[in-house]
Amino acid sequence: MSAFFRSASKDYMRSLVIGLIAAAIGLPLGCVCVLIPLGIVTTSDQASIWILIVPMAAFLFLLFGGGIAVAGFSLYRRKSRLDSVFAPLGLTGSLYMLNGRQYRGDAQGRQVDVRFYRGPTLEIYVSTSVQTRAGMAERSALGTALAGFFNRTPLQLDDPALSGLDVYALDEGWTRLLLAQPEARAALLRLMQASNWAALHQVHLQPGAFQLRLYRNRNLFKYDISPEEGRQWLEDLMTLARVAESLPAPQVTAQASSAEQMVRSGGLGKVVLPITIAMVVALLVGIPLCGIAITMAILALAK
Repeated sequence: MSAFFRSASKDYMRSLVIGLIAAAIGLPLGCVCVLIPLGIVTTSDQASIWILIVPMAAFLFLLFGGGIAVAGFSLYRRKSRLDSVFAPLGLTGSLYMLNGRQYRGDAQGRQVDVRFYRGPTLEIYVSTSVQTRAGMAERSALGTALAGFFNRTPLQLDDPALSGLDVYALDEGWTRLLLAQPEARAALLRLMQASNWAALHQVHLQPGAFQLRLYRNRNLFKYDISPEEGRQWLEDLMTLARVAESLPAPQVTAQASSAEQMVRSGGLGKVVLPITIAMVVALLVGIPLCGIAITMAILALAK
């Protein structure tokens, strides 16, 4: 089974565990706070409507208040852990797309951008003057099939150390020259083994930046990153950028698209954040109002 499908199965298992926990808590509360009072009010002419309103209000408070408390604790814990990794590297952290984190700053004269968001996905960008494209990923049947669908063919590499990778390049000759450099090859291989939790590892050269992308979790819940790992990943990306710039310039070049520039700079998070907040507010307001409306309709029909 490929890493993608293994991680997807863990996603379903994770969702199932969370759903079972939520049901184990929510269903008994719903019975006690909603169904039982509703039954009392609809079967007794002497029962006050407050017998229904007060427990339902308590149920909604516990439901949404507990969810907000759990989400807040999760965000705080994630912030603390990621700050301990990337703040010592001279990067400044901030919120990204409501439940993620991003870090920006300069290191060794290069712009560094880091983003961690749902997936879990970690992306680290290090700026470079090289203006071409290349991609390296662990070889898999799914990846090869997708590449064939988009009419892309991986490079044929003679180096046994790189036999487990699929490498795609805009300038094939220049990319081969980069991978022939021992320092760059060693850095790339370390990055392709980065982290104990990431199921998928990718290294991309976009016009103007090297990117490490760690995606999906091979564990059920845990995805810790140590400060030593963060520093090593950044150093390896710096090595790739430095070695790439020491080579003759690529003959086949490209320019970063506006979408790539937006994603790299964190602008996508600024666009998505207000939309996400509006959707959350709509849910927090809409669900209780729907519950109240349904209850009132039931009471009206019962009479």
